[in-house]
Amino acid sequence: MADTKQASRALKLSLPVLAGYVVLGIAFGATLAQAGYGPAWALLISTTVYAGSLQFVMVPLMASGASLVTVALTALMVNARHVFYGLSFVERFSGLGRLRPYLIFSLTDETYSVFCGMDEHESGGVMVRVAAYDQLYWIAGSVAGALMAQGLPFDLTGIDFSMTALFAVICVERAMNRADRLPMALGAVISVGALLLLGPDAFLAPALAATALVLTVMQVRTGREGEAHG
Repeated sequence: MADTKQASRALKLSLPVLAGYVVLGIAFGATLAQAGYGPAWALLISTTVYAGSLQFVMVPLMASGASLVTVALTALMVNARHVFYGLSFVERFSGLGRLRPYLIFSLTDETYSVFCGMDEHESGGVMVRVAAYDQLYWIAGSVAGALMAQGLPFDLTGIDFSMTALFAVICVERAMNRADRLPMALGAVISVGALLLLGPDAFLAPALAATALVLTVMQVRTGREGEAHG
């Protein structure tokens, strides 16, 4: 009974991601197929890599025969933000035993956003199911896109921007549902500042680090002030 409730709850939480991941997965699968890689590659990459924007970046790297060092460095730069995602859930993941590695692996931008909107006392089983459902949506879309690509008569250039669009929509929805929008505003200001100073190719990791540092300091100060007044 508990498993059924957890599955139902996880399905409800993951539905917004379903709408985006199937479309985005199709975009990735089609892009991959146009580069000469079929459905089996889409299944393999979406199962073992499962990194959204990195998968789109991988396509030209694979097509050009880039070295493993180049791929590894690119992956580090593109997905550096996931370090900060993981740090914010260390405590909640620590009690999940053998499931912990999968939750760390499957913590995409959209899954992270769903987790942030969940109550901190939400069952770990719900979190695992949300992560698994999200990945299944992505895999299904990827394979479908690769299968469909053979019959697509139009150019798909720019379709990978749908990943950015989905994350922007989720971010706006989160902002509208929060009373305290200061953290989001600070993140926006810091990101724009880093973009202007460092350029589009190098701003992301420093912006995330600076935002995490500022918010951590704010949280510590707020906690100390609360203890002092208490």
